[in-house]
Amino acid sequence: MYYGCKNVLVVEDNEANMEVVCRILTNIGPLNIFKALDIEMAYKYAMEYDIDVFIVDFILDIHTLGDISGIRFIENIRKIDKYKFSPIIVTTCLEDPKLNSYIYLHCYRYFEKPYDEEEFERTVIQALEYIPHKEKKKRLYYKNDGILFSIKIEDIIYVVNHSLYIEYHCVDEVHKAPYKSCKKILEEINSDDFIQCSKSTIVNVNYILNVDFVNRYITLINEGEVLEIGSRMKKHFMSRLKND
Repeated sequence: MYYGCKNVLVVEDNEANMEVVCRILTNIGPLNIFKALDIEMAYKYAMEYDIDVFIVDFILDIHTLGDISGIRFIENIRKIDKYKFSPIIVTTCLEDPKLNSYIYLHCYRYFEKPYDEEEFERTVIQALEYIPHKEKKKRLYYKNDGILFSIKIEDIIYVVNHSLYIEYHCVDEVHKAPYKSCKKILEEINSDDFIQCSKSTIVNVNYILNVDFVNRYITLINEGEVLEIGSRMKKHFMSRLKND
């Protein structure tokens, strides 16, 4: 079976255990394997890519007494629309977190270390073949100072891409998030309602009141705020607007 288009995120702080998991994944076939040795890297991969299968260790910091950062990571992942039903395979040294991992966190399978590698491999294959129910994306997520924030996509009026950060101008507030390219922002929003109108600005067509193509500006519904149409983006913007 070819799984080359599938993305697997392995969240494991122990490098030896990480090597074991990645070796098993390599045996399965060509996969896009993302390796996160800590929570920060795990969130980064989960936000930037569409992960098909998660393999998560419950304990990610053995130096912290009672650490359950892996559980917290799964809890936050389940809050993200596109990951509500994604297969999550749990590995742990805890004696019996099964009840929590199955019922509360809705995990696909639980493995207590050391586990049978052949059974683990079969489980990963089953998870890769599982097609979860996909809900229409309704929220955009970003992380600041270790905190996960969400924005209703329908509430975004326009987005300004600054050199070091992004501003999501919404109906009730402005969200300041870490920098991403306009291309990446449009991919994450994944809606035909959003069109790039200049080098650094993306607008939601549902909030456009009027467009002046001669003078290259857009008047928005909210208190007549104005956005510029970039000279290089004018043709593209006109074409997209007419098609919509």
